[in-house]
Amino acid sequence: EVFKKSQIMTEFFLISGIVLIVAIIFISVSINQIKILYQTKEFFLVKDIALKIQDEISIASYIEDGYSRQFELPEKVDSGDYNISIVNNTLIVYTNTTNYFIRILNVTGYLNKGQNTIKKTNSVIYLN
Repeated sequence: EVFKKSQIMTEFFLISGIVLIVAIIFISVSINQIKILYQTKEFFLVKDIALKIQDEISIASYIEDGYSRQFELPEKVDSGDYNISIVNNTLIVYTNTTNYFIRILNVTGYLNKGQNTIKKTNSVIYLN
């Protein structure tokens, strides 16, 4: 009878250990998948901002001088901060974990989060 009790205890601890290991593996895989989904979502939000800016610049380039339009960029990306830079006709929209680069036409000026103005004067596109 003592042998049976010790065998039951051994089996219980063995099965409990296996269940615990499987649970830990499942949780760690789930956490990793959630992190990947968040990064993918953030990438597409950053990409959308970049494409919106590129579209605004492209439209201004096709329209005649005197064109002026206001457009808005979000203050945050999915409750996180982001930055915008224009370097050598390359628009860079980035966060701490995601970068998106896209070529744009030559522009003069800078972009703000929130309200922006785009103008075309003497065939030059101005931002803000």
